[in-house]
Amino acid sequence: MTAAIWAGLLAVTVAATPSPSRISAEEVVRRVQARFDATADFTADVRQELLVASTGRSLSAQGTVAFKRPGKMRWALRNHEAQVIVADGATLWLYEPEEQQVLKSPFESAFRSSAPISFLTGVGRIGDDFDASLDGADDGHVYLLLVSHRDEQELGRLRLVVETNEYGIVGAEIRDPVGNVTTLRFSNMRRNVGLADALFRFEVPDGVDVIEAPIGY
Repeated sequence: MTAAIWAGLLAVTVAATPSPSRISAEEVVRRVQARFDATADFTADVRQELLVASTGRSLSAQGTVAFKRPGKMRWALRNHEAQVIVADGATLWLYEPEEQQVLKSPFESAFRSSAPISFLTGVGRIGDDFDASLDGADDGHVYLLLVSHRDEQELGRLRLVVETNEYGIVGAEIRDPVGNVTTLRFSNMRRNVGLADALFRFEVPDGVDVIEAPIGY
């Protein structure tokens, strides 16, 4: 499954923000979670860079992303080929138009509470499901490393780029268990825009093959 589905951004104003050099990981987690809790939906432009461990190749894509709580999302990405990823809260669809096929899997198997960034779908909470530590800071950002309480070799790890003005997530780096690294950057963020549920419904186009994901996907 593409790592693009593991990212997002959050929003809620936070007052009296301390210096990034003085704030604790626990405080960053609290503020990020609070911002998410105040966000019903959001949209953004996204740019993705994927480094494939087995070949050393770097692949890029860009597009748009939309999330709505609980459990709804839609990614539309394009590099040399298009890709659409839709979750309606019950089913996850991964559609590749050029291949004339769509991969279908149960939402629960794709978004367990212990999976990286599952809190964005309303399934889990950062503090309950991850060990968090600070992993650097620069002008206007802190970097938050999240490792699941479960086996890291099974689930991988996630590094969030958090802006320190309002504690929204503006980027992420996802390292999967086999060493592939996906970097995501978000722009033109809008939250609480009242996204319609219809945006998160997927209709299988005529002539497209539906492939059921294997157990454990």
